[in-house]
Amino acid sequence: MKEQRSVAFHTLGCKVNQYDTQAMIEALAKDYKIVSSEEKADIYIINTCTVTSRADQKSRQYIRGIIRKNSEAFVAVTGCYAQRLPEEIARIQGVDLILGNEEKNGIASVLDQAGKNSRPEVFVENIDSRSRYDTLKVTRHQSHSRAFVKIQDGCQNYCSYCIIPYVRGKQRSRPLKDTLEEIEGLVRNGFREVVLTGIRLGSWGQDLNGRVTLATLLEKVSEIEDLKRVRLSSIEPRDLSEELIDRIAQLPKVCRHLHIPLQSGDGKVLKAMNRPYDTFYYQDLIERIREKIKGAAITTDVMAGFPGEGKGEFENTYNFAYQMKFSKMHIFRYSPRPGTPATQLKGKVREQEIKKRSRRLLELSSKMQEGFNRSFLGETLEVLVERRKESDCLTGLTDNYIRAVFDGPENLVNKIVKVKITQIEKGYVIGKLM
Repeated sequence: MKEQRSVAFHTLGCKVNQYDTQAMIEALAKDYKIVSSEEKADIYIINTCTVTSRADQKSRQYIRGIIRKNSEAFVAVTGCYAQRLPEEIARIQGVDLILGNEEKNGIASVLDQAGKNSRPEVFVENIDSRSRYDTLKVTRHQSHSRAFVKIQDGCQNYCSYCIIPYVRGKQRSRPLKDTLEEIEGLVRNGFREVVLTGIRLGSWGQDLNGRVTLATLLEKVSEIEDLKRVRLSSIEPRDLSEELIDRIAQLPKVCRHLHIPLQSGDGKVLKAMNRPYDTFYYQDLIERIREKIKGAAITTDVMAGFPGEGKGEFENTYNFAYQMKFSKMHIFRYSPRPGTPATQLKGKVREQEIKKRSRRLLELSSKMQEGFNRSFLGETLEVLVERRKESDCLTGLTDNYIRAVFDGPENLVNKIVKVKITQIEKGYVIGKLM
């Protein structure tokens, strides 16, 4: 019997990339031995990110590091950086295969025929030609309780700073039947929570026949027996319709947590970013959500140092974020992406100033997170137990995205338990099992 070759994966970037990696692992698991990226392997597959210049750099560093340590191994590179700049990756001595974002779906057949070459084989097509959702499937996830389910790919928003539409292509929705079958399979395999994810999640259904929306999908997913929770990943402000807000409020299985990117709290900067809303629209949206979904966690993305963001514009962003009382903010420092309109804008902000603004926003985020968590002090919340920590305590998330740590027996992992919040720490709460 032929000995199986070993394959190691490394993923950079977003939850969609993590899903794609898991799907590739499952596509190869029958014919290859899957090992940790820390182990020596015959084949390394690196799923890259290109959202910032730093992401490109991290991808290159990791590729070169693998080649230095394992010069005889077969090295394949895929993902968004591979889609955008395959010729740049091809110049790295030791890379054997480069696959675009859609080509990773056929990785099993490509690997079967691949061997080490003096020059890499490149399979990267124009992603804009893809109009139909096509991806591998998953039956499990690295976590033992929460699984990510990719239901959408592509984006046509074309924010002026963003490269993603150019590397992920047009908006494409996963068919309803296919989505439900995957979730049902994950639930049969023991997962109690699924996180619906995509590049522009809220556009799901727009390209499908049958007039289905994300609200329709949430209703159908909520009917799956033994599924305890369904959570939405990032969703754009303009995609949060009144119908969708109402469904989230009405369906007990849908988590009270929405990640709604803001990017800037200044109207002039939002316009330069080509974001399709202003602060008045955003504020009204948040107020409507909080009115209908009591105790909801609202997390967001904010960018520091976009071209044209002077001190006044930054203060507008800081004050607006403070006013919104987010439960957490993800802070991004602006990074110019060649090929995007923002690179042509005037008013570049010095790197030192961008770091300073980023630090202030991070400090604000930390205070707001503590304030949100403190508002539940003394209350009893439901927690999906994920794992036992090094401290020998159990840990898990509430439906409104509060990390809780508490004492309890090992057999509670992957169960939903009631925990009374007794103490607030930085970034998490301590509770007592009820």
